[in-house]
This record gives sequence, C-alpha cells and structure tokens, in this order.
Amino acid sequence: MMSGRPGRVPLQFLPNEARSLPPPKLTDPRLVYMGFLGYCSGLIDNAIRRRPVVSADKKTYGEILEEFHPVR
Repeated sequence: MMSGRPGRVPLQFLPNEARSLPPPKLTDPRLVYMGFLGYCSGLIDNAIRRRPVVSADKKTYGEILEEFHPVR
C-alpha cells in the first residue's frame, strides 16, 4: 500500500500562525477593492458574452414576479 513520501506534511487551509490573528474589519479598503473587482469582472463577462446590462427586457420587480404571481 502506498503511503506517500516519508516525512510529508498534509496540506492545511490555514497555518497555525494565521489562526490566532483577528478577522479583518468590515471597513477594510481591501474588501471594498475586491468587491469592486468582482463587480467589474461581472460587467466584463456580460460584455464579452454580449448580454445587455441596461437595456434588458424586464426592468422592475413587478415585471419579474408577474410570471410567478399574475397581477393582471
């Protein structure tokens, strides 16, 4: 049976030094920057796949929910 190479250490999600650190603040500028990058990557993905951003067919929550709960 194969047990891997001798002396190997299993992968850890966080090292022991990082477990004692406090979590980042919610007002951390890096979190805002990462959120902005995620938003921009979504816009770029929509532009590459030629999905409309502003000129979509359904514009209000009423028009979206009308398929599930007919109002008229």
